[in-house]
This record gives sequence, C-alpha cells and structure tokens, in this order.
Amino acid sequence: MLKRPRLLILSGLVGAGATRAAHGLRDGLIAHGVTSTIVDVTEKRAQIEALVDRASESAGLGPFAMELVRGLVQIDGIAGAIAASESSAFAETVVWDAGEIDSFLRLLAVLGASRADLTGMIPPIAGLRALQALPPDDVIAWQRLLDSLETAQGMIAGDSARILLSVEPDEGVDDVLTMRMGQLALMRQACDAVILDGVPGKGEGWPEPWAETRRNCVDRIRARGVPVAVLPLLADESADAAAFESAAGEVLSSGQAPRPRADRLVEHANGGYELHVHLPGVPADGVRAGRIADSLVIEVGG
Repeated sequence: MLKRPRLLILSGLVGAGATRAAHGLRDGLIAHGVTSTIVDVTEKRAQIEALVDRASESAGLGPFAMELVRGLVQIDGIAGAIAASESSAFAETVVWDAGEIDSFLRLLAVLGASRADLTGMIPPIAGLRALQALPPDDVIAWQRLLDSLETAQGMIAGDSARILLSVEPDEGVDDVLTMRMGQLALMRQACDAVILDGVPGKGEGWPEPWAETRRNCVDRIRARGVPVAVLPLLADESADAAAFESAAGEVLSSGQAPRPRADRLVEHANGGYELHVHLPGVPADGVRAGRIADSLVIEVGG
C-alpha cells in the first residue's frame, strides 16, 4: 500500500517558483481532502538566532565573527526543519518551502554532521568557550535544540518524506537536474518528483518552436523515471488552482524514490580495496574523484 507523504520538501533554483508551488500544493492537497499546512519558520528562526548570538557573545566573538557563525549554523534551514517536524502534529501533510537548492544541500550536509553538543553547531573553539561561559538555562536550551534537530532529521530521512525539485523548462534543465540529483544522492537523498513550472499549453498563442521545446521537457524528465507535476505558463487564477490540484494528486500518488545504498568497502585477496558509492541516475561524466591530503573527495556536477 502506498504510504501517504507526511512531509513535502520543496526546493529549487532561484526564480523557479518553489514558494508559489508550496502554497499551491497546500491548497491542492486540501482540495483532495488532505489537511495540510505551510511551515512558518518566523518564530523558530528568531529563537535559534537569539540562542546562537548569546553563545557567540559568551565565546567573546565580535560582530563580524558573529555574522559568520550565523551563516555557518544554517539558521533558516535548521529553523525550517524543526518547524516542519513540529507542524506534523497538526496536519496530515506538512509543506516546507526549503528555499534555494544550494541552501538545502548545505543544510543536509549540516544535518549529516555529528551534533553531540554545542561544538557541533558552531566552530569548535568558540563552542568550547561558549559551553564554559553560558548560563545553565542556555545550555539546556541548546540540548533541547539538538534533540529537536535529531527528531527533524529522522523525519526528513523517513519514508513519509518527499523531496520535490522546482525547475523551469528552460534550456539546460536536464543538466541542472542531473547535477542536483547527483548531489542529493551524495547526501543519501533523492528527488521524488519534479515540479515543472511554466509549461506553455498548446493552442494558446505561444510562439513556436519555443513553446514546443519547453513542452518537450516534460517527456524527457519523465523518461528518467521521475514523476513530473506540470504547472502551466501564466495560467489565470482558476486554471492555476486546477493545475495545483492536479499537481497535488501527482505527488499523492507517487511513492518515495529509492535512496542510495550505503557505501560499501570490498577487500581483495591481494590486499587492495574498492570503495563503492551508490549514485543512482548520475552519468559517469558527471562524477569526479580525487585525493586531497588524506581524504578521498567525490564531486558531482561541480
């Protein structure tokens, strides 16, 4: 039986309509009888930012360093992840506008790092200083934040989450999707569906062959085995609502794409080793590997 998604994570390129799609999908889900809500990060962002600033001040950091720490912590992303997790108690499906894809990928990297204490959130030296100087109430608040983040990470990694990439049917969209899907694979995630925003309809007066080229993107993306929810170009309000209801139906009827298998290390009889990294859907020419000092670095689409 298909498991209904409880968390829809929308991310995309700048200007690709992820925020519009998030609100439209919320309305489309409601039209399908599914109670849903949009994640509001305002309150959670303010709480986390204040906590990070107090920790930075306790560590003796100046204004410039404090601003740098705010960026490193990925406050917006962490606030969104925690707010999404908490919102799941009030709706069948939570819709989270996770912003631009690069920011979402950085958040996944942050979530994948060890977070045993404060030093996993802000630079280690500053974190150690802050741990020594923070009042007990703030230390407790940090631990609650880390616990909430662990819960949110579990929800994002769970089988009821769906990652939706919002893109426009422009020239180069195939390369963009290949790169982003590969980067998601490196994070042990996958694209569960594509929101294709701005597809011109037939017989609506759009110039050809420009319009046909954009329409052809739909079949090419579906050929990857990825569900595609199509949003028409410049639809009027009533058609827009119908398009989002259709897109919501596409998402509801789609399962979760397979996540990459764990890395595998194979030992040979001659004493050599092979490292196998699973990158589904990524062409060989989109992957580079090399060594930096003692580290093996794998790059996808860089």
